[in-house]
Amino acid sequence: MFDIQYEDENSIARAGLLKTAHGKVETPFFMPVATRAIGKYIGPFDYKEMNANAIICNAFILSLRPGIDVIHKAGGIHKFMNFNKTIFTDCGGFQMLRESFLQNSTKKGINFTNPFDNSTIFVTPEKIMEIEQTINSDVAMVLDDVSPYGASYEQFVNSLKNTMRWAEECKKYHTNEKQLLFGIVQGGFFKDLREKSAKFVSELDIDGIAIGGLAIGEPMKEMFKAVDYSMPYISKEKIHYLMGVGSPDHLLECISKGIDCFDSVFPTQNGRHNTLFTWDGKISIKKAKYKFDLNPIDENCSCKICKNLTKSYLHHLAKINDPEAKRYMQHHNLHFMQELMRKARTAIKEGQFEKFKKEFENNFKKKE
Repeated sequence: MFDIQYEDENSIARAGLLKTAHGKVETPFFMPVATRAIGKYIGPFDYKEMNANAIICNAFILSLRPGIDVIHKAGGIHKFMNFNKTIFTDCGGFQMLRESFLQNSTKKGINFTNPFDNSTIFVTPEKIMEIEQTINSDVAMVLDDVSPYGASYEQFVNSLKNTMRWAEECKKYHTNEKQLLFGIVQGGFFKDLREKSAKFVSELDIDGIAIGGLAIGEPMKEMFKAVDYSMPYISKEKIHYLMGVGSPDHLLECISKGIDCFDSVFPTQNGRHNTLFTWDGKISIKKAKYKFDLNPIDENCSCKICKNLTKSYLHHLAKINDPEAKRYMQHHNLHFMQELMRKARTAIKEGQFEKFKKEFENNFKKKE
């Protein structure tokens, strides 16, 4: 399922291979977020063009619309959205951070408000396993309890108790041998809770270990501390997945800490707000300086946007708020993330990861 093939000499970064029912994915890798089996303005054709070998959908959201019966009749999530590579499904625990979704949680599960008809949906470990196995993703996440940044120690303790209890129940109800099951480390920003959670998940007989509950509004230093609290107690042999973190420089820092895969809406959110990633830093395409700029976003980028469109044209589309501009800029940013991971893998294999990381960070921090 997961094989470590290369380890960096100057850090604990590693490159490996995750094997799923829909192929092999080289690590480290970044997953575009296709919450509803599609992103905002961007979808399966784009994922294929940018050579994304894994994406993540939200099982809970998909169970509400179109419904697991629709996806099951189509033959599973891969056939439904015509994407024949690795698909992860999240459990929906992250929706606890959204007031429009969350009602309350109990020891048995989470009460959510269905945003489409305002009915109450009670999600239990048994229910989420039924959903994820019917959807038939390659990787299913256990149900977790996520507390917001700034919550009390006692609230994080209760959330962790639920997460640990639910992980054991998910394991019991997970019967699809072709689908991988990942546990989730929680515990907020408290060292003792992260340590306890990491040890617990590592002792479960599951296929991968995710670190959750981060990138929820906390300062960057707090996020890195939470990763550092968790990593010493996570099984080295399992794949390590950091959920929700997507800034390019943060990804490289976390790869150096032993993380193997990521997902985040950060690149697409930036694209929709006219911020583009380049190998010489971020640029805001709406700035007046790009009105007459006939160069591509990045001379060193091989995406179809850089090959065919100029900054001047994208500046125009951004100024008139054309929806197609949002798709173009998201496509570029996600392609950039795939290239970043490809270069990171190469650097690890060649024993040059720390050098690559430092050079990238210096260039990416450049101001316009």
